[in-house]
Amino acid sequence: MVKEHAVNTKRDIRVVKDDDGRVRAICKGVTDEGDHNEKTDQVGTSSSMSAKGKGVLVKNVGGRGKKTDPDLHKCPWVLLLSFHKASGSWIIKTLVNEHSCLQSRKIYSCTATFLSKKLGEQIQENPKIPVRAVQEQFQRRFDQKISMMKAFRAKTTAMEQLHGDFSSQYGKLRDYVDELIRANPGTTVKLEVEAATDPTSPVRKFKRIYVCLGSLKQGYKAIGRELLGLDGAFLKGPFPGQLLTAVGLDPNNGIYPLAYAIVEAETMLSWSWFLQCLADDLDLGINSNYTFISDRQKGIIPALQKVFPCAEHRFCLRHILENMKQQYKGKIYKDTLWKLAKDTTVVHFQKDMDALKEVNSEAHLWLSKIPPQHWSRSHFSGRAISDVLLNNMCEVLNSKLLDGRDKPIITMLEFVREYLTRRIVNVLRVIDKSKGLLTPYATKLMESIKRDANRYIAKWNGGDHYQVSSAQGSQYVVNMGTRTCACRSWEITGLPCRHAVAAIRCMSQFGEEHGSPESYADHVYRMERWKQVYSHKVFPINGMSEWSKSQVPTAIVPPAYHKPIGRPKKARKRSRVELEEGTGAGGSKAGKTMTCGKCKKKGHNRRSCKGQEQTG
Repeated sequence: MVKEHAVNTKRDIRVVKDDDGRVRAICKGVTDEGDHNEKTDQVGTSSSMSAKGKGVLVKNVGGRGKKTDPDLHKCPWVLLLSFHKASGSWIIKTLVNEHSCLQSRKIYSCTATFLSKKLGEQIQENPKIPVRAVQEQFQRRFDQKISMMKAFRAKTTAMEQLHGDFSSQYGKLRDYVDELIRANPGTTVKLEVEAATDPTSPVRKFKRIYVCLGSLKQGYKAIGRELLGLDGAFLKGPFPGQLLTAVGLDPNNGIYPLAYAIVEAETMLSWSWFLQCLADDLDLGINSNYTFISDRQKGIIPALQKVFPCAEHRFCLRHILENMKQQYKGKIYKDTLWKLAKDTTVVHFQKDMDALKEVNSEAHLWLSKIPPQHWSRSHFSGRAISDVLLNNMCEVLNSKLLDGRDKPIITMLEFVREYLTRRIVNVLRVIDKSKGLLTPYATKLMESIKRDANRYIAKWNGGDHYQVSSAQGSQYVVNMGTRTCACRSWEITGLPCRHAVAAIRCMSQFGEEHGSPESYADHVYRMERWKQVYSHKVFPINGMSEWSKSQVPTAIVPPAYHKPIGRPKKARKRSRVELEEGTGAGGSKAGKTMTCGKCKKKGHNRRSCKGQEQTG
C-alpha cells in the first residue's frame, strides 16, 4: 500500500524499517534550494519533532541501524505502523501527511515487480502484447518514466506469475499427470526420469514424457487409415528438448493429432522410445505393415527400422528437393522430381527416370540412390489409403503449437491439450454444415474426377473387366470385382479414378446394377466415419490448486542446461528452397502475382479489392 501510494502521488516514499512489529516509511523527495536552507536552520533549533517521533531530522532515521545525514531528507512526510497483538491488525501510530518535496517522474517504488502486478489480467487476455505497448501504457497511467528494459522485466515477471516458473512446474509434473489421466479415461502418459547416481536421493531429473489422450486414441482407430506423420520441433524455453508429434489424416483429409512427447533430443533412442509408445497404444507388433512419413530427422530412419522393420516409410518430398537443390539447381530438376513422385505406375516412373538420365546422368545417379518406395507413388502400397507426398500434416500442427513451445512444461502440455480440444469443436461445426455421402474433401475431388472421366470411353467384356481408353491413346483395364485399375490410383487413394468412373457409367448402359461413383469410394471418406471419429471429445481438467498430491516419494527437477552464447533464436531457420523461392515466414513476394483472399481473383489483394474483373 505504501508503494502504491508513492507511485500514485509521485513521491519518493521509501520503507526504511520493516520487521514483525513495526514499519516505518519516510519521504526522500528532493526539495528546492530555499526550502532546503530553511529546513537546515530548523535542525539546530528544533528538537521537539524528533521527540515526537516525526523522524526526519534525527540522525538515525535511515532505519536498519544505518546513520543518515538529516540535511539530505527535508520532507516532513513520515508514517509509523505497529502490530497490535490483541486485535491481530496493524495500527497507524504516526502519520505526517504533508510534503515539502517536488513530485517526480522517477519513483523508487515503481519497480518491475510492482508493475508486473498491474499486468496480470491483461497478460492473461493478451499474452502477445508488445513490450513497447506495455511501456507506453504504464507511462500514461502513472506518469512515470519507464524504460524498455523495465517494461520487459515487468512483462516477463507477469508471464511467470501467470504460467508458473519454468523450474517449479517440473515439481508438479506428477500431479498434472494424475489429473490428466483422471479427467480423460484411457489416456496414456509415460514419464521417464534420469537414473540417479544416488538411489537415496529425494530428487530425479526429468528426461521424457509421452501423452496420448484416450479420446484421440479412439478417434484415430476409428479412421481406419494406417498412416502417421512424424516430426520434431525445438523447445524455446530455458531448458533443452524437442516436441515430437504423431499426426494422422481424418476422413476429410485434415490433420488428426494422435500423440505428442517432450524428449531430451532427436536421437535414435528418443525416437525408438516414442515409436514403441505408439506401438503399445495402437497394438502394433514388430511385423506391422504400417505407413509412416517423415522429414528424415536425425535418428528416425534407424529407429523405424528397429521398431517397425516391415513398415512402409515415406520421405517428405520437399526434404528430398532441398537436398537435390544443393547440387542440381533449376526448374527442370524440380519439375522432373515432382513428375517422378506423382507417377502411379512403375512403367511411367522408369520412362521419366530415363528422361532425367538424358538431361543429367549425375542427377539421375544421385536420385537413384534413394529407393523409390520412399518417395514415388508408383512404388507405394495401398494400405495407407492416401497418396500424400509431403509431411504437411505435422507442419500444420507445429505452426499451431508455435506459441506454446516457449512456455513452462505444464503450461506447454496444457497449450497442446487445449488446442486439440478447440480443434475438435471447430471440426464438429463444419460437420454440422456438411451434407452428402462423402466428406467435403472427397466430394470436391470426386467432382473433378468425374469431369475428367468425360474424355474416356469404356468397353465391357461381359464380366468384371472394362477396357477404358482416351483419344490421346492411353488405355487401362478396370476390374470392378476387385475395384482396381491398371493406373493404380484407385488402389492408392481409395477413390475411384477417372477410368473407373467411365466404367461405372458404362455399367448403366448395359443395365448392370451400380450405384453412384461416390458409392465406390472407400468407407474412410464417408460422412458417417467422419462423425464417428469426432464423436470422441477431449475433457477439461481442474486448476493446479485442485490437483491431488502424487504419492511418489521423489520430486522431479528440470534437466541440466548450459546456456548458449548469444541471443536465443525465436524464428525458424528457412530452408534453401524457401530462401530461393521467397516462401515461408518473411519470404519475398517480388515477381509474384497476388491472389485476393476475398474474391479469389488475381492481380490485387483483399485490401484493394473492389470486385474488379480478373487481371493478368
